[in-house]
Parts: sequence; structure tokens; C-alpha cells
Amino acid sequence: LGRVPMQLLHEAPTCLLHNLEGLGSVDSIGELDWTRLLRLQTPKGSFLTSPAATSFAVMATRDEDCMEYISGIVDKFHGGAPTVYPVDIYARLWAVDRLNRLGISRFFRPEINQCLDHVYRFWRENGVFSARESDFCDIDDTSMGFRLLRLHGYKVSPDPLMNFKNGEEFNCYVGQGFESPSPIFNLYRASQVMFPGETVLEQAREFSYGFLKRRLETNQLLDKWLISKHLPNEIKDGLEMPWYATLPRVEARFYIDTYGVDDIWIGKSLYRMPEINDETYLKLAKLDFDTCQSQHLAEWDGIQRWYEANRLGEAGVSRNEMLLDFFSAGSVIFEVERSAERLCWAKLQTLSTALRS
Repeated sequence: LGRVPMQLLHEAPTCLLHNLEGLGSVDSIGELDWTRLLRLQTPKGSFLTSPAATSFAVMATRDEDCMEYISGIVDKFHGGAPTVYPVDIYARLWAVDRLNRLGISRFFRPEINQCLDHVYRFWRENGVFSARESDFCDIDDTSMGFRLLRLHGYKVSPDPLMNFKNGEEFNCYVGQGFESPSPIFNLYRASQVMFPGETVLEQAREFSYGFLKRRLETNQLLDKWLISKHLPNEIKDGLEMPWYATLPRVEARFYIDTYGVDDIWIGKSLYRMPEINDETYLKLAKLDFDTCQSQHLAEWDGIQRWYEANRLGEAGVSRNEMLLDFFSAGSVIFEVERSAERLCWAKLQTLSTALRS
């Protein structure tokens, strides 16, 4: 902390604002200029959504906006305070991501649309942070936000990622000294939804893939933001099966095994986020996967009877070819309620093979 440049601390929102209570006791930092620091508050009165840093500011300045922020938190949490608040952007993005990867997002389409509308409303040219209306941004939230917004049809540019580029590397935020796997993994995932000519995403993909591959090979996957026993396998699966090479049901099956119900986030204290890691999500994902599998097996039995009844073997169609036709249909149209579409696709493919033969 003694190497922190005072000019930077007072001129622009940086991650240091989150830790003001610690900076006040470092002799080499010198006197904090509260007149300048108060200009860096968020519109809600906090210092980078940190109750501890904002409380320190209250003790030093008696600023009314800071006091209103702290009073609101204490009232909301019945006399207590979380380590960070709010986290409305982060919580929405990660909840949507988990529902998508577990294969159950179709049950929550209105809620997902509301979440992403909220994120898009606060999307800025330099990206987003875990909370709305913050001039400070980080690569973790920006990468996740860009990826999900683009996949759901919102018009977003990858240009905000340029703010985190440092030479050939990318940093979680400006001035970051040591990178952790989880933000870079989200950068890697974001880089896979690029359009032709988006150079920053090409650079992000090259850097993030190399970074994560080296970490896997050297078993250096301890993360400073997250405690998750599943993170190494999640990264391994992600590198081996890039997004464009996966199928919805296959991705869901893999993620059911790596979804971290007991994940713990690391901040000024250790905490959980039930909006993101909920055992109910996992139970629903398993039930949905088993239900779909049962439906597909029943349909496969019916298709085999149809194959025999129409003597398609004599027309040059093998059972294996018919199975591949059904798999190609079921891999992308997997929902139980879309049985008619799935069967129509599979049977038409089989008939097409018979006609060609």
C-alpha cells in the first residue's frame, strides 16, 4: 500500500476506494484529501459499494450521502451490513449464466429478460461493475455482461474490453498486479461470441486461453475471488470444449457435475450468494435432464417401431444412421414439449437417407 500513488487515489475511481479504511492507517500514504475523495462517491453515497470504506468516510467527514447509504443498509439488513452492497449487476448476470448452463433457463424467460434489461440499462462505454451507476469497472462483470447481452440479442460492442488491455495481457482492473483464473475464464468465454473483425476479442481469446492452459498445467488454480472445488474442472471442460463446439444438453450434463452449490466468495469477509448458487437450481436441472432423457428414450423406441413397420432397412437405412438422425434432432431440440418437432426432423432425415439410397 505504501507504493500507492496519491494522485491516482484522489483523481479517478479505482479499487483503492473499496479499501479506504485500510489506507487511512498507512503512514506513507499521507493525509487523505476528503474534499477530493468525496467527488468519487457513487450516486448512492458509497465508496465503491463498500460499507466498511463508507463507514470510515462517515467517521472522517460526517458526509450526509455516506450516512444515508449506511443507514439504508443497516435498516435493510436489520442492524447488520454485508461485506459489499449493492451487487445488483453481478447477482443478475451470474444467476442468468447459471440457469443457462444448467439447461433450465427456458423456465425463467421473463425473469431473465428483466435481469438483462436491468444490466443493459447500466451498460457503459467502459463496461460495468458489480453494482449499477459506478464509474469503476472490471473485466469479470464486463466480460460476463457482454457475453450474455450479445447471446440474448442486445446490441453491445466488445470495445469496453480494451480498457483492461495492458500490452499483450488483460487485467481484471487497471493496476491489477496478480490475475486470478475466474475473471480470465469469463474473458475466455466472452471471446468466443465474436463477430469477424473484432480484434479485441481475438486478442482476448489468445491471451485467456494461454493463461488458463498454463495455470492448468502447473496446477495454479487458487482464486482470490472465489473458493470453489469445481473451478479446475470447469476451466478444463471449457478449454477442451469451446462454446461453439458444445450442444445444450451436453453442456448441461457437464455443468450439473461442476455447479458449485457451496461456492464461497472472498471479500473483506467470506460470503455466499444464494441468488447464484442455490441447491434448488441443481435439483431442477437434474429433474429436467432426467425427464428429457426419459422422453427421448421413449421416442427412440417409437422410432424403431416405425423403422420396422416401414421396412426402412430394405431401403438401405441402417439403425445406426437412424440413431444419428434422432441424436442430431434431440441435441438441439431437446425440450419435452417439442416432441413433435423432434420426431418430424428425425423421420424426415431418415426418409431423406432412404431416398438417396
